[in-house]
Amino acid sequence: MQGRRERMVEELRKEERALALLREVEQRLKEGDSSELEEYLRQLDRLVESWPEGHMPRLLTESAVGGVRARDPVTASEDVSRSRSAIEGEILTLRGDLERESYAE
Repeated sequence: MQGRRERMVEELRKEERALALLREVEQRLKEGDSSELEEYLRQLDRLVESWPEGHMPRLLTESAVGGVRARDPVTASEDVSRSRSAIEGEILTLRGDLERESYAE
């Protein structure tokens, strides 16, 4: 049980990191500030590599990063916003799972 909980906590940390980076990217796109944008995208790329293929946070993050690199800033901002919102939902679900896990112990 403890190993499962530790994996869930690690997953939560990674998703929260992705969320923070996506928020930063989204803000910079909305403000037209491209400074350090590529650095945030590289950090997201590294985070993506830590998730298995087909894992929802990986797919959402890859979609956002790809959108930023391939589209105009307005469309890219919308892509990032959708991915950010979906990851927020993933985080809420994971937090609920962790809470239920705590009660089960």
